[in-house]
Amino acid sequence: MRRWLAAPTLFAALAFLSTQAELPAQDEGKPIEENFTTADGVRLKGLFHKAQKAAPGNPVVILMYEPGVGNSMDKPGDWAGFTKTLNDKGFHVFRFDWRGHGKSKDITDPNEFWTNPITGPWNKKYVKGFNKKPIKNDIDAKTDFVSLKGYTPIFINDLAAARAHLDGKNDQNDLSTSSVYLVGAGDSAGLGLLWMTGEWVRPAIHPVLGNGVIYKYVPTPGINVDPEAGRDIAGAVWLSGSRPPAFPELVIANWVKNQQKLRDNNPMLMLYGEKDETSKRAAGYFYNNVLVAKGNKALGIKALEQTFMSEVKGTNLKGAALLGNNAQLATEDTIMKYLEARQKDRAAIVRRERKYPGPYYFDLSNPSFGSFRP
Repeated sequence: MRRWLAAPTLFAALAFLSTQAELPAQDEGKPIEENFTTADGVRLKGLFHKAQKAAPGNPVVILMYEPGVGNSMDKPGDWAGFTKTLNDKGFHVFRFDWRGHGKSKDITDPNEFWTNPITGPWNKKYVKGFNKKPIKNDIDAKTDFVSLKGYTPIFINDLAAARAHLDGKNDQNDLSTSSVYLVGAGDSAGLGLLWMTGEWVRPAIHPVLGNGVIYKYVPTPGINVDPEAGRDIAGAVWLSGSRPPAFPELVIANWVKNQQKLRDNNPMLMLYGEKDETSKRAAGYFYNNVLVAKGNKALGIKALEQTFMSEVKGTNLKGAALLGNNAQLATEDTIMKYLEARQKDRAAIVRRERKYPGPYYFDLSNPSFGSFRP
């Protein structure tokens, strides 16, 4: 049987089912801490902040901090305060720790982690401990990463697991993944764009494959991807968005060039400090070179109407540091104005059951992503 149509392993089924178990009632204003597992067996920790009165369309926002030693879903930056702002406006919020960060340090299936054909070679190269006896079953960015910069592409599987987890909540009618927003800082913008690229080659609803076979690899050759999961991405906001060093400029440009639907259907807002020239140049790279947002008549490329660059006046702060001082910087006001306008256009989109039984891999060796190699 071809590897992309492999039957699920017991660990994957059990791990995913554990995330879908009945949860305790949420106290008003308090998040629910949730576990969910990546396709390669890393247990991630997340916080689900349920809006007490959801906006029309029941949307959800995924918050993404920049991966880095010492970073977590709580720092740096006022992510908690921004989460409250989102909830008050009717947006559910999900935030989580990347593998090796914060509380996401357990490997639930070491054999899958080290030997699977998709991320296994990356894990062996960039995470210490493959030959350790007994087999290593934890991961810490501070002590275990040979190179965080080199390993960054694999974090896309964490974001894929977060989406799969939210699809489970969608199927329980806790929210609707027909409108998913991303808000990310720094290099998480590059990761988000990579993930968005993959969502356009993944079916939004689990395909019927027969014989108990599950969809396990993105992309899977020969699988109908209509409707595409990329249509569920309602928008993205990048705080000083940047390109991770492991992502070549030409590769990123080709993602959008080869996937025109991403450019035309996934609007983005790129925020940067007025005095932060580095982030301004990075925003210009995404806006002009990658998205060609102003259009190009000679090439028949139309201008984008809902994708913008915008400077935060009077500051050189960057990334998550742009949050937490709304009275002076108005960052949160700017973001909310943008998100509310986008959701107004999507309020009537109907929630659909996704029926994914577990997480899946993003196969970065596929040409859709630029044929990444560890």
